[in-house]
Amino acid sequence: MIKFAAEQKTYTIAGVKVGGQPGQYPTLLIGSIFFSGHKIVKDPLKGVFDKDKAKALLDADAEASARTGNPRFIDVIGDTGPALINYLEFVAQHTDAPMLVDSFSTQARIEAVRHFAGSEIAPRLVYNSIAEDYTDEEIDTLRECGIKSSVIMAFSTATPRPKQRIKLLEEKLLPAAKRAGIENILVDPGVLDIASIGWTALAIREIKDQMGYPCGCAPSNALFTWEKLRAQGKPVFEAAAAAAFTLTQTQGADFVHYGPIRSAPWVYQAAATVDAMTAYAGRVTGVRPATEDHPLYRIF
Repeated sequence: MIKFAAEQKTYTIAGVKVGGQPGQYPTLLIGSIFFSGHKIVKDPLKGVFDKDKAKALLDADAEASARTGNPRFIDVIGDTGPALINYLEFVAQHTDAPMLVDSFSTQARIEAVRHFAGSEIAPRLVYNSIAEDYTDEEIDTLRECGIKSSVIMAFSTATPRPKQRIKLLEEKLLPAAKRAGIENILVDPGVLDIASIGWTALAIREIKDQMGYPCGCAPSNALFTWEKLRAQGKPVFEAAAAAAFTLTQTQGADFVHYGPIRSAPWVYQAAATVDAMTAYAGRVTGVRPATEDHPLYRIF
């Protein structure tokens, strides 16, 4: 099993720990809600949705987390600023989990960050994300609003190889995060397609070994574009998805963005199984679980 050379950074975000050596902390799992096409959303511009169904999804995710010991973030996605604000308020009311401020619209993310600045919800917000096309307005807003946690998207189609992603991270993205006042840096090397998940896993391994930052990615972004796989139905899709998610864990991923939150029951079990085996291997590498809630003590 892997033991990284660099000192590993570990952050606590709204009570959730992320980072460390493989086997030390459980893998953080991130499920998405209110995404484009999500059937519980009735009006994506205003943020109107079925509250009962949304709460049921959040509760199922919480149950899976409690059962395995894997912590969670909720990826809250909104098309507009008002919608994103409405969604974040609902998730904050019904969970105690940190929340990703997520939207394809930069302005929607900025509007949401400004809305919650100085509130009791603000420490739970994780900006998603500072990417290569970040704007000065984004960086200024994060700094002015006191947001301390962000995903850093270390990916560009012009720099797909692992070492190129590290260069982008070092030369452009980390300086931007520093200017924004970000203290809790979660690095996502990005996923282009199914085959590239292997390259992303290698990038995660190299970033953690050289720099020690918590790393992870969203294999789900590629999985749901794999039409040949989806056509084969649920059991086949879930098996292939579990393989893609856990591959990144074997290379040291601290978090996995697993896509639609409805997948929580099987995703948590897959991730917890790898976590437990990795932690047991720590008896050889000298790494011990740093929490009694580790899957090693929960699922066997």
